[in-house]
Amino acid sequence: MNNGKHLTEENRYDIELYINEGFSFTKISKIIDKDRTTIAKEIKRYRIRKVPKNNSRSIPKNFCIYKFHCGKQNCDSSKYCYKENICPKLLKPPYVCNHCNHKKNCRAIKYYYYSNLAHKSYLQSLKDSRTGINITEDEIALIDKQISPLLLNQNQPINHIYSYKKDILPFSKTTFYSYINKNVFTFRNIDLPRKVKLKPRKSNSVPILKVDKLCRNNRTYEDYQKYITMHPNSNIVQMDTVEGIKGGKVLLTLLFVKSNLMLIFLLNNKDTECVFNCFEFIKHSIGIDNFSKYFEVILTDNGSEFSNPTSIEIDFETGEIVSNLFYCDPGKLWQKGNIEKNHEYIRYVLPKGSSFDNLTQDDVNLLMNHINNTFRDSLDGKSPYDLSTHIDFLKNLNLYKISPSQVNLSKNLPKK
Repeated sequence: MNNGKHLTEENRYDIELYINEGFSFTKISKIIDKDRTTIAKEIKRYRIRKVPKNNSRSIPKNFCIYKFHCGKQNCDSSKYCYKENICPKLLKPPYVCNHCNHKKNCRAIKYYYYSNLAHKSYLQSLKDSRTGINITEDEIALIDKQISPLLLNQNQPINHIYSYKKDILPFSKTTFYSYINKNVFTFRNIDLPRKVKLKPRKSNSVPILKVDKLCRNNRTYEDYQKYITMHPNSNIVQMDTVEGIKGGKVLLTLLFVKSNLMLIFLLNNKDTECVFNCFEFIKHSIGIDNFSKYFEVILTDNGSEFSNPTSIEIDFETGEIVSNLFYCDPGKLWQKGNIEKNHEYIRYVLPKGSSFDNLTQDDVNLLMNHINNTFRDSLDGKSPYDLSTHIDFLKNLNLYKISPSQVNLSKNLPKK
């Protein structure tokens, strides 16, 4: 079967030719290598309606099925009671009168399929579909009223909005962006979180603290790949920190790769002690068995705050190894690309250069939940929280459900 989506002019010529010969749709489909339903839709869409000329008294002017009841000589579709008398043959294939033997003497309204007119109509509809605005003013007003607050006040991403507002967005996401480019709505490109081009990064003049390289022994990215090969069903967590201003508080982020659920913790300092205290809190909150199961593999970068891996891997009450920490290769942050990508949502609310010193863990929890309840294309239109409801310790880590319409990723995200 031909995979071409559109009929060509030659296809339409063949359809008309074989319809005139009385061929069935099944037979025509085999000849032109198109599905029979495609042929049926083509004929119904582009058939031409012809009304018999009124140059003979034998031809009625009234084509309504109720003409013998009301007695009107002239009646058309503008009347509420009008119902056109359609020939029963037009209700089944081939839906046109091209091959009908009685068309010369028939007094009913006729329908014909002409390939040249059909192709012209097709080209015109194709042109119209690719230019201009194909929605009404009422639809524009409705979309503007409901979508503008979500973008302007709550800074919700387009992917998130499109996932739960499909009922008022009767077009593709590409078309939606096209309408925004044409200034159809009150919101503009500048209001979209990811449409604004980021400034080039400034060079960092602050010397980077060196990491004790011995901590990387048997924990390299190559070791990580070997472990994953041997344990393909492992739960993987990617770990990183997000800085505010230099020397201030930082955010420790932990991303469950399978669901994209991200935990965020506020650290007073960017050092191994704060990271250790945070993991002790997690272990006590969810239990060591859950920690061993869901934090089986942790992948992070070579930051100095992660240079004490044993403080994360070991349960100090029993001395048992309950997790496996590995490091990415130096300078290859793409090896933990999931969490790097997810940091974009943090930057919607806390842009680079923002100070975290005035934040509390409650504020961070609120931000964490708004991020985790944002719908993602990469998750088939679901949110990370929706994919993590099977985890029974979510409440222990202050995770909860937020309604899609209440998701707020703007800079004015209210504090608790």
